[in-house]
Amino acid sequence: MISNQQNPTWWQNAVGYQIYPKSFFDSNHDGIGDIQGIISKMPYIKSLGVNFVWLSPFFASPNIDNGYDVSDYQAIDPQYGTLDDIFEMIDQFHQNNIRVVFDLVINHTSDQHHWFKEAKKSVDNPYHDFYIWRKPVNGSVPNNWVSLFGGSAWEYNPATKDYYYHLFAKQQPDLNWENPKVHQAVAKIIDWWAERGVDGFRLDAISHLKKDQRFKDVTNQEDAMNNVSGIDQLLANLSTDFKRNHLMTVGEAGGVPVEQAKRWVDSKKGYFDMIFQFDHVSFWEKFTVGKVDVAKLRVALTRWQNGLDNNGWNALFLENHDLPRAVSYFGNDQKFRSQSATALAMMYFLMKGTPFIYQGQELGMTNVDFNDINQFRDLDSQRFYREELAKGASPEETLVKLRAKSRDNARTPMQWNDQPNGGFSDHQPWISSNPNARYINIANEVEQPESVLNFYRQLIHLRLKDPILLNGQYQLIETHDHQSFVYQREENHVGYLVITNLSDQPATVTISDRYQNRQLVLTNTTEKQQSSTMALKPWAAYLYKYERN
Repeated sequence: MISNQQNPTWWQNAVGYQIYPKSFFDSNHDGIGDIQGIISKMPYIKSLGVNFVWLSPFFASPNIDNGYDVSDYQAIDPQYGTLDDIFEMIDQFHQNNIRVVFDLVINHTSDQHHWFKEAKKSVDNPYHDFYIWRKPVNGSVPNNWVSLFGGSAWEYNPATKDYYYHLFAKQQPDLNWENPKVHQAVAKIIDWWAERGVDGFRLDAISHLKKDQRFKDVTNQEDAMNNVSGIDQLLANLSTDFKRNHLMTVGEAGGVPVEQAKRWVDSKKGYFDMIFQFDHVSFWEKFTVGKVDVAKLRVALTRWQNGLDNNGWNALFLENHDLPRAVSYFGNDQKFRSQSATALAMMYFLMKGTPFIYQGQELGMTNVDFNDINQFRDLDSQRFYREELAKGASPEETLVKLRAKSRDNARTPMQWNDQPNGGFSDHQPWISSNPNARYINIANEVEQPESVLNFYRQLIHLRLKDPILLNGQYQLIETHDHQSFVYQREENHVGYLVITNLSDQPATVTISDRYQNRQLVLTNTTEKQQSSTMALKPWAAYLYKYERN
């Protein structure tokens, strides 16, 4: 029986699997994934060996931003099913010893939420102060703050003759966390779901909760709404609700430096159990085209490994619902798809922390080559397309950028088999499936011992069975190149050596004599190398276990 109270740090020796319900599996033939679809695929999820699932939002929503605009936190979007379906799903996961983590979006709500519908009626309405309002300045917006989705972050409301603030879309008004009643209302939602068996929450956009209360013009937009001074007290207050319910928490905390993250995830006084940081996926602008510098990748990941060592816990990931596919933006999704997918997997999965896998990542699913803007569903991608064309860019060059970095790359349907739509649905899906589902799919990879899927299964098994991969000290082995990523995890003179070539070119790595007594545990190549100088093929990955005197 699952007990979070008796095992409060269960999440440390665990592997998480993120499910995007809309694209996972369609059980009722309408082209949209649903909760019963998730339940029907329970045997597959269990076969991976993961310990918990994180589900992207399925709450009631107008779906302006694919569920990240919540209109009722205690109701389910009918396209996904009913509350009874959710309760059945939680029970089914628990029966299979898999915990359940929900996405909690509390930086903002939908403009269709009851709170906002009331708030915009009158300045005297009890809910008005649930949101952030400012009077016009010189007949226009209160300041120069901009939305992350483009344009001003302020929207005028005629009924109250003032502007409300929205960091994201105008249909996503930000909650006013300076108002204690907002915290009280959110606490009730947290308690309600905890009583119904939820084991934890991923906190969306949590570093944005605090806004600069001076509401002055800024030269750096981050200063207005990201990691603003005073946020610690807000998060400390919020953390009491999670701790009271023995809930695991992982905060989405882009822009939070490692020095501050130590406070956020401190094992005794922190606000969250883990945070998602984005240093290793932010070397490029959102809609630029280009590969990641491996040397910079080493530096970024090592900074977080060392920074939170013995003082917090890392959430390890390469993909999520907002990022392009790892094999396409880190790796080579053509000539070296399988090799680069497995090399990248080994590189990140065996660091110190809790690994997360996004649905389809375990197959080496790739970006999708949409060639028409009408194939994209993401509002941010559509906005970018309009703005680029208005600046004089051609449709062709803009589509190249979208194919590289659009959030829709992660949202194409899960690829179950070689049937139409990858076996996701027998109806036209809400977003087109990737044509390569004909050969990149679960049914195909299950049967292949050397597949990306079976490589991930081996990594999951290793990560969960050996305490060294839970507690062992991380140490980067410097290679002074732009190709390889080599590190060790060690405890009491016994450890694992991870060697990866993250490039399309051969690489040479020289291994210290201290690893002379090493045994090969896992590789994605057919060559078993034991010499001190290793000639690595493109995207080769080796895992050794060693013992030193």
